[in-house]
Amino acid sequence: MRTIQTTREQLLALSVEMFAENGFAQTSLRSIAKRAGVSPGLLVHHFGSKDDLVAEAISETLGRWVVGETAAVLDDESARVENWRMFIDRNSTSLNFFRQVLLAGGTYAERLFDASLRESRTFLDQMKAAGRVKEVHDTEATALMMSASGLGLVLLLDHVERAMGGQIASETVATRLMNANTELWENGIFTPAPPGKRREDNR
Repeated sequence: MRTIQTTREQLLALSVEMFAENGFAQTSLRSIAKRAGVSPGLLVHHFGSKDDLVAEAISETLGRWVVGETAAVLDDESARVENWRMFIDRNSTSLNFFRQVLLAGGTYAERLFDASLRESRTFLDQMKAAGRVKEVHDTEATALMMSASGLGLVLLLDHVERAMGGQIASETVATRLMNANTELWENGIFTPAPPGKRREDNR
């Protein structure tokens, strides 16, 4: 026998799947209810309006994404790339959902961006507690850059895969992206300018 919570979770998961497939304009509470085999009133009972459903879908999906991604990043270095690749492969629906949120723009995209920014701050705190992040001068700006980078990758996913010559979850592309990300965030790619050059640039 299904519990109320299980039914709610199933409806939320189905909603995310349909939003990911068809976008928000083409996905109504009635269409979700029809596929779920329930009455539209049950969706209203659990979530209220469509906007409330979308808000919860964004929060829950992003929360699960960050938990999984953090676990993959914190894993042993030898298994990190493979775990991240498998994580991406298993969560393709979430990626497409986030993309539809960004494409929708407006309040939906604003909610996702704000939630992503909060999660990035939390991620930095977790990395700091685990001894995996250096001291940063401006945590807020660093979290902002992390959010913009991650959401930009989602929004431009088709172009990224075209440029990389394969799907993001493929072993080759996942390895290249993870290694590049590690080099950027852990090691940095720029060397300091010579002291004389810095003085000249500041004139």
